[in-house]
Amino acid sequence: MATDLHPPREVTLDPPDSPPHRPYRRLATTLLITLVAAFSVLIAGGLAIFHNEAPRPQQVVDSSGVTMFTKSQLISGQAVYERSGLADYGTFLGNGSYLGPDYTAEALHVALGGMHRYYAQHLYGHSWDSLSKEQQGGIEGRVKQEVRVNRYNSGTDTLTLTPAQVAGLDAVRSYYHDQFVSGKAPQGLKNAPISQKTSDYLVDGDKVNQLAEYFFWGAWISTTNRPHSDTTYTNNWPYEPASGNTMPASAMTWTAISVALLVLGLGAVIWFQRRYDLDTKLSFDLEHPQLPDPDKPITTSQRKTGKYFLLIMLLFGAQILCGELLAHYYIEDGFLGLPIQNLLPFNVAKSWHLQLAIFWIATAWLGAAAYMVPRLLGREPRRQGRLIDVLFYSLIFVVVGSLIGEWLSMMGKGNKGWWLWGATGWEYLELGKVWQFLFIAAMGLWVFILLRGFLPAMRRAGTPGINTDRTRLTTMLLISAVAIPGFYLASLFILPNSHVTYADYWRWWIVHLWVEGIFECFAVILIGWLMVDLKLATSRSTIRALYFQLILLMGTGVVGIGHHYFWIGDNSIWIPLGACFSALEVVPLCLLVWEAWTHYRAYRENGAQFPYKGTFMFLASMGVWNAVGAGATGFLINAPAINYFEHGTQWTPAHAHAAMAGVYAFFSIAIMLYALRNISRRQAWSEKTEAWIRRSCWALNIGLAGMVFVSLMPLGFIQLADAVANGYWHARMTSFYDSTLAKVLLWGRMPWDLIFTAGVVMLLGVVIHVVRNLKPAQDHEMAESHQQWDKVE
Repeated sequence: MATDLHPPREVTLDPPDSPPHRPYRRLATTLLITLVAAFSVLIAGGLAIFHNEAPRPQQVVDSSGVTMFTKSQLISGQAVYERSGLADYGTFLGNGSYLGPDYTAEALHVALGGMHRYYAQHLYGHSWDSLSKEQQGGIEGRVKQEVRVNRYNSGTDTLTLTPAQVAGLDAVRSYYHDQFVSGKAPQGLKNAPISQKTSDYLVDGDKVNQLAEYFFWGAWISTTNRPHSDTTYTNNWPYEPASGNTMPASAMTWTAISVALLVLGLGAVIWFQRRYDLDTKLSFDLEHPQLPDPDKPITTSQRKTGKYFLLIMLLFGAQILCGELLAHYYIEDGFLGLPIQNLLPFNVAKSWHLQLAIFWIATAWLGAAAYMVPRLLGREPRRQGRLIDVLFYSLIFVVVGSLIGEWLSMMGKGNKGWWLWGATGWEYLELGKVWQFLFIAAMGLWVFILLRGFLPAMRRAGTPGINTDRTRLTTMLLISAVAIPGFYLASLFILPNSHVTYADYWRWWIVHLWVEGIFECFAVILIGWLMVDLKLATSRSTIRALYFQLILLMGTGVVGIGHHYFWIGDNSIWIPLGACFSALEVVPLCLLVWEAWTHYRAYRENGAQFPYKGTFMFLASMGVWNAVGAGATGFLINAPAINYFEHGTQWTPAHAHAAMAGVYAFFSIAIMLYALRNISRRQAWSEKTEAWIRRSCWALNIGLAGMVFVSLMPLGFIQLADAVANGYWHARMTSFYDSTLAKVLLWGRMPWDLIFTAGVVMLLGVVIHVVRNLKPAQDHEMAESHQQWDKVE
């Protein structure tokens, strides 16, 4: 964004005769058209899933018609996977967590081995290992052809397995009995993680057998060609040459095209932004700066938001401790000789790590936005403080209740209603359905709290003395706030018996659209609001810049969700759509680097007395990580030709940490510090306090950079090389982490984790100090000292 102190006249997108009261007409219309077009594509793709998803046969039989397993047993196996929290340990179709194996690739490898041994005995009467290379090669070629044939009969809803495939199924059952029953528990899991209890969505029978049958079905859809197609239901994923699974040609073609589109799109967007002057203009005068006054009186509800920020830091600290435990599990099971995995196994710690991140980041936004309501209105709404308290304790109830429910479910202690009160078993959506409803209700209460200030402010539009640009900013911020609980409703569409393709379609609405899309939109609008509120940017240029950013973010990001749909069993149309729009997603993220410089300069050039230094340090950091973490590392793993081999390796958590911590965590800290500065006494913000904030910011940035680029990225590189050389299943074995180089990289992460933790501890100390020095609530004085936010000055 441009930083001219005396900017030239803005170039309008509207014709000269455009009505003066509608200066943003074309930008607003373009945004609306963009949203309609993008969501039309996405929803059409969702409707097509019912035609594209692989069948779940009513029964699976052998060549003589004997039933191997039924659809109810298959769904029960999926429910076992979900109830046991295995998506927070390993992956299915590449989605989940990364210490454990990918159960699709592993089951496929085991089933192929069973088929090889069957033919060795059936054709030659010898064991597989005793055969010559020529004999083994002949069997491998036969198996490769056999598994590609689709023997599903849609008329009878029956899948028929060949004798060799039956042997493969038996091998898969035996293998997972060894994994979960007979031998030592898999690394990071407690002994006997699979409960034999029967309850909702489960049927009687051996639960490990049912789990193995679910994994076998995943292997079947991965190697069987779709009807009238030469690729499998999963577009030939995972990479397994022994089954004929190699990268489809379309993946390479669209990767090349996406790179060309990235270059073209970046050039076009930069030209368009420069041509129409669509960037924020700083408005302050260096010789006579108008510094904002954070020491005005506050209201009861504003003071009560202080406890939100203390809760944020406690949840942040707990999340970091869980993350450090997860990193340790990659090296060894216990901790200082204690078998801690029996009390807090990897899957529980992983689910807590994710949920705590969502909870504390959401709480930061809830608290900061609730602080803004009296600021917008110019007074305290009636009984607003009570609503702030209700929301706060509702959040605590949801956080504590859901975490306990997840622990009970994954430890095998929950049974009836496990998916309602325990863990639903889908990564990022672990909290049970009851907790999801309550979380949505809490966010709905937050929206109601906002409406009490936002709606009266919006009704003032068009009245004398009201700045209509500021009213528009208020409206944009409210719409983005309403979208936060609105898009989380997608989580309710997933049930324990949902087809995995259908479930992952909606799950990525949460992980990608909600976290990466709606959060990003709310963030950029709130940053614009802050820049105007602090008299650092002009309202007109800020609104134009926001429209431009939102058009780019939503225009690329909504369809860009398609890179998550490459291999989940959906149509191959998502390869070109996901490749092209994912590449274009990088463009707006890179442009935000200039915004980061704008924020840094605003704070630096306002001099030593600027009261929001900490806020702008973290906003500047966020802008850099938007380009590096969300943009560069995201582009690296989303190109189909890379993603085919990389999917589910350590490059994925590298991107996730860089984006989640570098962007959303830093933004949340920034707005937390903004609100805290306004509700606390001036003496709480000494030079010593500011110094600790600076140290914290540097520690968090350095620790995160080391974690991502010194440990996770190199580890992901050697894992990717392993997948290309030996097959995806091999790279995902837990034994991969036993190599000397892997252990060096894993132990080498510790200093960076400790530096990051030190940054959290410093920030916690600052927040405790500040919360102990809150200003008293003075509702009447606040109303007298604050004018309405949108009033013309």
